[in-house]
Amino acid sequence: MSGREIPGHTVVAYCLAVIGAATAVIHFAVAGAHFQEYWLYGVFMLVVAWLQLLWAIPAVARPSRLLWYGGTILNAGVVAVYIVTRTAGDVIGPGAGSAEPAGFGDVLCTVLEAIVIAGCIWLLAARTDHLVGRRHLVLAPLAAGAVMATLLSAALVAGGPDMVMSASASTGTRAGTGAGMGGMSAIKLATATPAGYITMPDTNMQMSAGMRMASSTPCVATPTAAQQHAAVSLVDTSWQDAKKYQSLAAAKAAGYVPITPAGLPVVHYLNKAAYRATVLGGPVLDLTEPQSLVYANTPGGAVLAAAMYITSPGGSTPQPGGCLTQWHVHTNLCLSRSLGVTGVVRPGSSAASCPAGSRNRVTPPMMHIWFVPIPGGPTAIDASNQQVVHAAEQVAGPGNGTA
Repeated sequence: MSGREIPGHTVVAYCLAVIGAATAVIHFAVAGAHFQEYWLYGVFMLVVAWLQLLWAIPAVARPSRLLWYGGTILNAGVVAVYIVTRTAGDVIGPGAGSAEPAGFGDVLCTVLEAIVIAGCIWLLAARTDHLVGRRHLVLAPLAAGAVMATLLSAALVAGGPDMVMSASASTGTRAGTGAGMGGMSAIKLATATPAGYITMPDTNMQMSAGMRMASSTPCVATPTAAQQHAAVSLVDTSWQDAKKYQSLAAAKAAGYVPITPAGLPVVHYLNKAAYRATVLGGPVLDLTEPQSLVYANTPGGAVLAAAMYITSPGGSTPQPGGCLTQWHVHTNLCLSRSLGVTGVVRPGSSAASCPAGSRNRVTPPMMHIWFVPIPGGPTAIDASNQQVVHAAEQVAGPGNGTA
């Protein structure tokens, strides 16, 4: 071997180290969001990230067969966990039993881990080594690094269920607030509903414990003129089509049944046939027959407070109004097989605390269109029961009984 040649295995090891470091970056990036969902999810992401990073360093400094065995086992275990969570669902925590959706970032990470596995196996199985020019020790890892940087940048921009840098809590990055948001806070769109003006949803104000956005990527883009028009059309048309359900009797006759306990301040009704049609591929935003209706019990009787659109697990979440129309999920509900809500998992409680016949799982994504003047307007992400009832009391009801 001349001074201008080096073993080809060394070049492969350098490239695998670059790819392994990229997978560590992805896991570091999503750890914060996973901590918000469940502490053990966050710990898992951090442990995996550090192991992948600590593996990548000796892959360059002191490569060995033991290191290739370790890289194979480590990444194969992570890939196995990914496959299980995207098929059978999480084993523990609020997502137990519910399959997680796949996004660009997490799929990318899994593909890179598979490449590391294949590379380690090749290094273990190769019986001979070929000499290559020393320049390859620079050019090949540099090319791998450029590809990794490009893919990581695309993943951070594209987002997805498991690829997002934690959003800042500062006012400069809040949806609908701050000068850095291109004037989104100035959005105020008139509607023909009792709910009033559409404004930019503020997740910091409207997200309560046990809730999170359906997308882990914060929606911060300023809605275009077309999206603003579409948001107004969505709200107005939803109201016109749902007016008939101001009568609770009419809603029941159409197949809506309560899925939260009757008599509570706010009661959710579900049309199982409408939701079944969505699961089977029907439109998510069927304005003539929303999957769910929300009623608020006031001293004057039940008042129709909102239509709620629900997609199928892992299904599409259309946003005709861009960031004016955002989807959320609940992570702390006990759900029965018939989609009834039987209880809430309190902070610090085990998912096993759900009543018999139900279990804690992440709900499918949902979006409200409000018909009463709650804080945030018709497309607000959510509101407390107290806010919903107070808003409903300002709207004349048709004399319903208690929902």
